[in-house]
Amino acid sequence: MIYNNFNHEGETSAIIEIQQYLRNISYSHPEIPRISLSGTYDAQTKKAVEDFQRFSGLPVTGRVDYNTWNAIVKENSLHLKSKEMPYKIPCRSFDFGNIKNGYSGDIVYVLKIMLNNFCRRYKNYKKIEINDKYDRETEEAVKEFQKISMLPVTGIVDKETWNTIVSIYSTCKLYDYK
Repeated sequence: MIYNNFNHEGETSAIIEIQQYLRNISYSHPEIPRISLSGTYDAQTKKAVEDFQRFSGLPVTGRVDYNTWNAIVKENSLHLKSKEMPYKIPCRSFDFGNIKNGYSGDIVYVLKIMLNNFCRRYKNYKKIEINDKYDRETEEAVKEFQKISMLPVTGIVDKETWNTIVSIYSTCKLYDYK
C-alpha cells in the first residue's frame, strides 16, 4: 500500500503514525522537518517524507511506499532506542537487611558510589574509597549523611537511610541531564 493523498476513513491513524515517526526522527536528524500530527497527508507531511527519503538514499517521491515505510520504521526504532533509559540493576532485595560495619557485597559498592556523588556536589561530604567493604570510613560517611539528613545517627544503613540516600541521589541525577 502506498500512503499519499488519503481519502478513506481509518487512514487517518496510519497518517498520524507516519507523522509521529517522522516527528520522532526529526529529533535525531534536524534535516527532517518537525511536523505536526494533523492526520492528513498534507504538504508538510509530503515534504518531511521527501526529506527523509533524501536523507535515507531512497528515491524522492514524497510517497510512503514499502521501502520508505520500512526505512521510517527502522529509523524511528533507532531513535527510540537512543532515548531509552538504561536498565536498572538489582542491588537489593525484598529481604533487605541492615548494612553495617563488617558487611561486604555489591550493595556496598553502590552505597559508596552514591555517597561519593554527594561529595562531588556538597562540601560537607568526605570522599571514600570505593570497594565492597563496609568499613569504619564508610560508617563515618553514613553517620555524616544521617546527621545532615536529620536521620537517627547510627552508622547503619537501614531501609530509611537507604531510601533517603537513593531519593537524594536520584534527585541529584536529574540535574545531570541537560
